[in-house]
Amino acid sequence: MLKFLCSFALALPVFLHGQSVIHYWHFNNLSGQVDSVAADFSALAELPYITYPGTGAGYMDDVSDGDSINLRQGQNAGNGLRVRNPSDVRQLILPLPTDDFEDISFSYAVKRTNNGAQTQWLSFSVDGGTTWSNAMPFGDSIAIETDYVLQSFDFSSVAAANDNSDFMVRIEFFDGSSSTAGNNRFDNIVLEGNSIVAPPTSNDLIHYWHFNTLSGVVNDPVDADFTLNPDVIPNIDYVGVGDGYMDDYGTGSPLNLQRNNPPGVALRVRNPSFNRALIIELPTTDCEDISLVYDVHRSGSGMLFNNIAYSVDGVNYDTTGLSIKQVAITETYQTFTFDFSDIAAANDNPNFKVRITWDGNTNQSNGNNRYDNVAMFAGQTTLSTNAFTQSNSNLSVYPNPATDVVLIKWDITAPNYEFSVLDMTGKAVMTGEHSSRIEQQINVSELSKGVYHLLLEGNNEVITKKIIVK
Repeated sequence: MLKFLCSFALALPVFLHGQSVIHYWHFNNLSGQVDSVAADFSALAELPYITYPGTGAGYMDDVSDGDSINLRQGQNAGNGLRVRNPSDVRQLILPLPTDDFEDISFSYAVKRTNNGAQTQWLSFSVDGGTTWSNAMPFGDSIAIETDYVLQSFDFSSVAAANDNSDFMVRIEFFDGSSSTAGNNRFDNIVLEGNSIVAPPTSNDLIHYWHFNTLSGVVNDPVDADFTLNPDVIPNIDYVGVGDGYMDDYGTGSPLNLQRNNPPGVALRVRNPSFNRALIIELPTTDCEDISLVYDVHRSGSGMLFNNIAYSVDGVNYDTTGLSIKQVAITETYQTFTFDFSDIAAANDNPNFKVRITWDGNTNQSNGNNRYDNVAMFAGQTTLSTNAFTQSNSNLSVYPNPATDVVLIKWDITAPNYEFSVLDMTGKAVMTGEHSSRIEQQINVSELSKGVYHLLLEGNNEVITKKIIVK
């Protein structure tokens, strides 16, 4: 049996269709006087904090007249950040790590009160604040108006800003900054960029769901459309309580397509979702250096964020070692990649799973996320290249649910085929061989009640059918 070792590029978060938000402060949850302000969203594992170091009586607090300029992620105008005078003896420091991103852009909305500082001077650091530069895209000072104005800066030509955990921006204040009254007000501070690394290529694909045969409301877990492991059929399930459910969505994603499948149907996960989770079975038997890639977008009222966690025992979930724990979902399909290569327990693990939960718009009676092209890749595997893939051959299985026997007829050109009955762990509880085009009887009377998978192999075709023993 042919074995292979997959080539593997380190999988990192991938965002297509324009730049992706790396850090975002919308300040809508800000309240009272503060010494620092954590980002409301970050694509990286740790949130950066804005600070206002210096001397004197100046300080930061919330202001209720936020603005709609530069909004992201479905937020509203809400609050802003007020930076109070005297500001000539202070400076606003924004740590903006760009790990795994390039083509960086920085933007924010800003205004002043009548007595607020009229001028801002911006500089950036690529060494964590040891040295500062006001070179392009900064340069000249910025005049601050009494109405909110968008300020935008393109760092795509600054190579040192790319993939840099020490990237920072500093804002200093002049012309009216020494007053004891007045302030500058900020809203919707955004750092964006493009991911450096593309998704893994299809030659190391282990499990894959394209959903193109999905139809209507889905009451049972959704089996993988492809797996390289002949002993398991992983599935995706929407567990929890409430009225939320899964069904098909008629416009699939053109991104992350594998095995020459066309964009067809996607899996729609409907609200309310706050008491539910999407569980993706990803057994990694004989595999190492694991990554998960999927496409997703939302409806207008759909969930705003995906939270990612993993399980190494199939029961308990953790985020330790993940560089990306949360991603923001837009109304356009994006591809996200999650890298588990640094998590040793994810390797060669039949119990490995990934869980998706949601934040934002989760308790509504409408709205949804749409998932497509869910794929697991491995950097190294000794699984056979003789992969399982669903066949379109004519198969009849009845009665289903069954009590004593299951009758099968599989119309293929091969004279014989092999069959296996697998339990939900992927263990074969029954095997046999029979001639095609002849009705086969399988005695299931001694099996425990539950859900099984019938796996049939013949003439280089493989097909599965879920059977229920009651």
